[in-house]
Amino acid sequence: MMKQQPVSSYAAGGYDWLATWRRMYDEERNQAEQATPPDFNVSADYWAGQAGRFAAAASQAPQPDGFMQFLLPQLRPTDRLLDIGAGTGRYEPTLAHAVAEVLALEPSPSMRERLEQRIAEERLDQVRVIAEGWPAADVPPCDVVIAAHVLYGVREAGPFLRRMDAVARRACFLLLGYRHPASFISAFWERLHGAPRLPLPGAIECFNALYQLGIPAQLALVPIARRFSYASEEAALADIRWRLRLPPEPRRDDAIRDAIRDLMDRDAEGQLLPRDLPDQTAVIWWAHSSAGTT
Repeated sequence: MMKQQPVSSYAAGGYDWLATWRRMYDEERNQAEQATPPDFNVSADYWAGQAGRFAAAASQAPQPDGFMQFLLPQLRPTDRLLDIGAGTGRYEPTLAHAVAEVLALEPSPSMRERLEQRIAEERLDQVRVIAEGWPAADVPPCDVVIAAHVLYGVREAGPFLRRMDAVARRACFLLLGYRHPASFISAFWERLHGAPRLPLPGAIECFNALYQLGIPAQLALVPIARRFSYASEEAALADIRWRLRLPPEPRRDDAIRDAIRDLMDRDAEGQLLPRDLPDQTAVIWWAHSSAGTT
């Protein structure tokens, strides 16, 4: 067994990555708010209109994907695992068969409804749903803590990451892209709003922020098993309109359809695929400071 060095011995070269994270988050949010017309319906549950699409994608995604193939060898049958932002339960069936208990943390009511439905359908008795947000959620210590594609939408990354480290008895794992998984929307945003979509922070910013916090993390690339796609033009229209923060309007919908035809390709099965999507994403992980690594 090889012990980690004390976390206090690490630093980030004096650069404030947490401030960079907040700046990128604020600039992206401000751009969205400025582009949002008054008649766009903003639900208190941000994911209310997307839970169905996410649930369908989760059920169709082949498992174990690149992230699960990386994570599963690190798990033990006796583990309690915390999944922060479990969404509609993409990973819960796989995790439930690998550990003793899964705590699936999901604050969105619409996402949580789909998550609970999947747990019931697949009889995942090892999974317990927690209807709270992070980092405020009251959870017991867990052997392993994961968060997959969650951190982009968090302004204060520091408390989020520190609490992960505090709750984990053995290790933490983050799945993050160098770019947001829906970064392809920038070209559509420029078409409809006149400027490229500003980026949210991702894997590089997170990796460096962890070192700034004194948490010596590691990073590896894993393959993306299933590319982001749409089953039909109407499905693409609905999702892209929502991401552009635009209400339905016939002339504008025609402009979005034109952009879909210009900016997407169809595969052999007829699925619409955004162009220039990455084929890898990043796993960032670290052992708890009191835990050993082999």
